[in-house]
Amino acid sequence: MTLQSKLHYLDRFNQDCISPEIPYTWPLVPVCGKRAYEEKWTQKSYSHPEILAELQTGRATGVGLKLGNGLLAIDIDGESATEMLAKLAGSNSLAIFSETTAWSSGRAGRKQCLFSVPEASWHRLHNLSIPTGIIGDDGKKERLEFHWRGRQSVLPPSLHPETNKPYIWLNNPVNNPPLPAPEWLIEVCENWHSEYVNSEEPDLVRFPVRLLKHFGHQMWIWLLARRFDLSRRSPGGKPKGCGKGQFNITAAARILNRSAGHIRKLLCAAKNSGLIRDYLQRGNWVTVYYTSLERAIAIAGIDKLGPIAAIKIDELSCLNIIATEIEAQYLQRASFHRQRQEEMRQIKAEGSDLQQPTQLIGPTALHTCEKPARVLGKSDRFIYVEPGFRFYGGSIEAIAQLRGLSPATVSRHLSNSYRLVASPVRVFREELPPLVKKQVMERLPLPKNIPAKLCREEGLISMLGEWWKPHCNIYVLNHRLVSARRRRSRIQTAIDKRALCVKIESPRDLEKT
Repeated sequence: MTLQSKLHYLDRFNQDCISPEIPYTWPLVPVCGKRAYEEKWTQKSYSHPEILAELQTGRATGVGLKLGNGLLAIDIDGESATEMLAKLAGSNSLAIFSETTAWSSGRAGRKQCLFSVPEASWHRLHNLSIPTGIIGDDGKKERLEFHWRGRQSVLPPSLHPETNKPYIWLNNPVNNPPLPAPEWLIEVCENWHSEYVNSEEPDLVRFPVRLLKHFGHQMWIWLLARRFDLSRRSPGGKPKGCGKGQFNITAAARILNRSAGHIRKLLCAAKNSGLIRDYLQRGNWVTVYYTSLERAIAIAGIDKLGPIAAIKIDELSCLNIIATEIEAQYLQRASFHRQRQEEMRQIKAEGSDLQQPTQLIGPTALHTCEKPARVLGKSDRFIYVEPGFRFYGGSIEAIAQLRGLSPATVSRHLSNSYRLVASPVRVFREELPPLVKKQVMERLPLPKNIPAKLCREEGLISMLGEWWKPHCNIYVLNHRLVSARRRRSRIQTAIDKRALCVKIESPRDLEKT
């Protein structure tokens, strides 16, 4: 863009003032695009005539507001950033964001809001960027940002470098001066740190489901420590895990929807059970020395590790329900594998190399009308199929046995009426995704004169003059099941040591040993 065009867009910058809406007391800096181009600009003070001279020469395309020292800017970059802000606000109102000073580049879903911060709270703030994981229409990742000391925000009517149009006021500071930042917003900036949401890596943690049966909610501490392992902070490469994690107790309490006191009790319980070796607390931060997976397996005394899934940090508060989901998904995949193996054994026993295993039907393919599962009809609850239907699924009774729960509890965990309604005590179930569940009904070609009592005793159901056999529920689940490396020799050594400790019951036994 030529200098003449720039001056056309910036005609509101004149010789008398930078802009009538910008308070004269605000600390400003000349910018080109979105950046302050002079070295050590944070240490310099610019007068309005100096900035006007830079604009008139064409070196600057606008002015930026120096932040910090009482002024905090919240940059909402995209619709997903607005959703992130609402999530962090919780039950707090976001009305203040529409009442305080605000401006925008004119692009949808993007704006900056300015707040004043009392001097007593300045030390609690820092520059913060929270990626949302969503790619915007410009190909860049959307994020929610806190701009504080060492940062500047470009003000209207400066030119936006991508749209080549001036920024616009949503609420100018003359009519809507910066309002005091709410306490909850300051707490978010104080307690939230970049390792909680990493732009290069999904905010996931590996969850071995079978360990929950033994350790209960102590698993929260172990999973948090593994997710925030100090090796994740090292630049470059993948985190390998150093056995030491660090997290903020207030942030952990917010993630788990529990009190900070509850988190401290879980730390002590996890140490006593051996799930963590030790922990050190300094102020609101805690460093946890967690045990390895093989050591946790040995302590729990389980032979088969079972399914491991990559779950989101936000799902930790619903660990019991998520574990039930994962076991259901694992059973569905396991039954698929078992049926395939059985078919292969039958083919080998018959001595035929030409036969192929039957294509089993999974949950996402039940809408087809191809053999061997010809779908006769569907409703909100049922799928009606012809005889000989082959499928994979997991019964509630089998899931309950693996989870160590009653079938009624498992049924509640897999019921949307239970999952999607807030608890009377806590609202930790509000953000769980709904489940798609179908009951498969297989039509049986039974004789017309067969006694109805006998059919009902076999668990058959009569509908439309025909008898139907109900099968396991089919759950459409999307957790990513992953593997875990296990050092079997170390597990066996740990089990042997544990058995030896149990065997030694007196000092005399110790002397004999």
